[in-house]
Amino acid sequence: MVQTVTLALAVLAIIWHQQRTTEKLRDDFNRAHKELRDEFIGAHKELRDEFIGAHKELRDEFGGLGRDVAENGKKLARIEGFLGIGIPPEAAERAAGAAVLPAEGQ
Repeated sequence: MVQTVTLALAVLAIIWHQQRTTEKLRDDFNRAHKELRDEFIGAHKELRDEFIGAHKELRDEFGGLGRDVAENGKKLARIEGFLGIGIPPEAAERAAGAAVLPAEGQ
């Protein structure tokens, strides 16, 4: 009888110890999971903010580049008009710069 009770108590002690160990592991896992999730959310927010900043910088830079290209196109058109380049020959002869660079065929 004593052996049976001792054996039952030993089995109950092992089960209790195993349950406590499992609960501790579960708590550690949940804590580590929460820390990892918080770290991921912070890194994601930081990366998103960095991306948005870089995107804004590029958009601003390309916006200025587009204005510069349009301005250069207008300058080129004025130069071509002055020199009579790229326009019909009749108009090229009357262009302001026709004396500087005669039209082709003259």
